[in-house]
Amino acid sequence: MRQVPQLSATPRIRELIPLLWSRLGSSRTLFVLAILLCLTDLVIHLLIPMMMEFYFNFLETGELDKVRNLLVGFNIGLLVLTVLGLIGHYLKQNNMSILHRNVALELADHAQRLPLEKAQASHSADLQQRIYWDSNKVTLLPVTIFNNMGTQILMLVFASIYMFTLQWQVALGVFLLMPLCLLGSHLLRHRLMNIGKRVADQESVLKQCQQDALQSMDMLRAFDVQEWMTDRFVQERKKLNDLYMRRMWWQALVHTLSVTSALLIAWGTILTVAWLAVQGKIHIGALMAFFILIWRVYNPLLALGQLWGQIQESKGAAIRIASIWNAAKEPEHQGEAKEPSRGTIQDTGLTWHNVQFGYEEHAGIQEAEKQPHGAESGASAPLLHQFKLALEPASFMAIVGSSGSGKSTVAKLGAGLLFPSAGTVKVCGAATEESAEHARQFVSYVPQRPYLYAGTIRDNLLMAKPEATEAELIEAAAIAEAHAFIQALPDGYNTVMSEHGNSLSGGQKQRLAIARAVLADRPVWIFDEATSALDLETERKVMEAILRRARERGSSVLVIAHRLTTVQEADTIVAMENGKIVEAGTHAELLEREDGLYRSLWRQMDGSLALNTA
Repeated sequence: MRQVPQLSATPRIRELIPLLWSRLGSSRTLFVLAILLCLTDLVIHLLIPMMMEFYFNFLETGELDKVRNLLVGFNIGLLVLTVLGLIGHYLKQNNMSILHRNVALELADHAQRLPLEKAQASHSADLQQRIYWDSNKVTLLPVTIFNNMGTQILMLVFASIYMFTLQWQVALGVFLLMPLCLLGSHLLRHRLMNIGKRVADQESVLKQCQQDALQSMDMLRAFDVQEWMTDRFVQERKKLNDLYMRRMWWQALVHTLSVTSALLIAWGTILTVAWLAVQGKIHIGALMAFFILIWRVYNPLLALGQLWGQIQESKGAAIRIASIWNAAKEPEHQGEAKEPSRGTIQDTGLTWHNVQFGYEEHAGIQEAEKQPHGAESGASAPLLHQFKLALEPASFMAIVGSSGSGKSTVAKLGAGLLFPSAGTVKVCGAATEESAEHARQFVSYVPQRPYLYAGTIRDNLLMAKPEATEAELIEAAAIAEAHAFIQALPDGYNTVMSEHGNSLSGGQKQRLAIARAVLADRPVWIFDEATSALDLETERKVMEAILRRARERGSSVLVIAHRLTTVQEADTIVAMENGKIVEAGTHAELLEREDGLYRSLWRQMDGSLALNTA
């Protein structure tokens, strides 16, 4: 079972650092080495004032041989330290890339395991923003804290110690005034964190506008509303620009407070040391070292304030990725999973027992962030209540009903895509609420609007069964009435499709999806209006071939249909209304019921055909 980190709704540094440290994995040793090698920059900056002190002292005493040896040794040491520093920076960047990859992959995995209704209620552009860009800001925290801030803190410590050896009274004054430079960024930390999150949220909204515009070009042009989409983009961009300006002002305020405090300390120290030199209380070498050391104190004080502000903005991004990490995921199998197999014929059915289900009103990631941590989102009235149904092994069942009756919800529950709030759904004996992945291994599911990936037709089919032979691939396509049109394409099965399969017609996409399901060869097949885009003759051929294959393989078939001619041969037809089963029986039995729902639906489809069939 995957270990899911639990973060507070507003993660703290002490939560984020252990989490990121564990995600470095085997690279932790190299990361520590990289940080140590990067400290060569600190050593170089500290060697310079020491070299200056000795240099001027040797000049003052006329020891020219020592001056020459000092310069040669310093330059050799500088060269060695520079090379080591370059190696450290390379290792640091490489380890940060590994960390970002690991965190982004884990977040992507968590996003894929969100309950279907929560994932579909969240905009894909927003999820992408959280998975890639927000995670990038958060994964920079180890470098910001251990390398950037660590180096500046060590610089302050060593520079202060050095100053104490030169003139302890002045060094003590500098040491006592240091916290003033960090006071501004600390007092404004909550505002910086909030503005960081608001900027990330609005950047996500802007990406959503861009994605919507690209994916709805046909509708925008059909209604001639390109300007409406442009105006929407401009309005959201203006909001983002306003947030950028607010963030800039808060950053500028932190910078100003840090600079002012650091300058006052630096210039106060310089004036004090200069006065002491005039009084003859310190040597010229110590004076020159002091002049350099004060800037070794000034720069860290200035940098620490700004880095602390950056950390607060990273915490704003951490709030957004924590919402994915903390969100409830699909149930996972905690024991040894059984491999999908047909077993005995009694094990190949599908059952819904006392199922209750209702769609959440606010299921998206963004809406969950607005609720108090741990609060449950509101839910609509249950669509299904105490729902019971059984798809017998090696049988053909159809569910019909008007739009909104709950038939597609039943199909998705059976496919392990949705989960009941009460009751159980079992596929070949595996309960979906115990292990969604395990239960789904027994199901071939085809929705009304199937998704096809950019790539070849062959790749799109083989994703269901990568080890399938060419003969199996062609046989599955032939059953779905897809082989003929695939062969007619310029490159046959190697024809490259565009995004979403938009280079194909609706009927062609449905036939490819059916072929993919047939190739998967699972014990249970669920077709959710999967032939709605096909003409009557093609639909008839496809359904005959599917049922023939299902009987040969002992598979159970569930079909959700608006077009009732698709399901006349079903062993059982279930008519649903308002989430309830109104009646069930064969086609002939249901047509005999004068006031039955199925008879009414049949007459609405074709009254004359209904009478002739009856």
